[in-house]
Amino acid sequence: MLKTIRFFKINEGPEVGWYADVPNHTLAENEMVAGSDTFLEEVDQMTDNDGEVHITCSDNNETGNFMAKLLMKNHNQFGATYILTGPMAEKHDAVGYELWICNVTHDVLGEHPRSIYIHDIK
Repeated sequence: MLKTIRFFKINEGPEVGWYADVPNHTLAENEMVAGSDTFLEEVDQMTDNDGEVHITCSDNNETGNFMAKLLMKNHNQFGATYILTGPMAEKHDAVGYELWICNVTHDVLGEHPRSIYIHDIK
């Protein structure tokens, strides 16, 4: 099932950084860190650079096409590290880039899937 997640950037104050817009979680729980923040910064620069990114993703490739794929490298009780692959990663010389995603993912995708397919970025 496709899910669209909104990410936003706070530019001032003690909460400077990137955050996921996932209900029922605190701002701190939704903070993007350990490579996810850098990934969003790069994606924001490739789009309209307004501090807001919408990513449509799924845990399978039922649509038959995807822009990028995140492959799980390892997982622990706090979250999972993924490796970026796929056409977008190849185009921007980012294959192998690592990013960490916390357990808030469980409320979006049900778990940390072995693969996360990115179908659209706006």
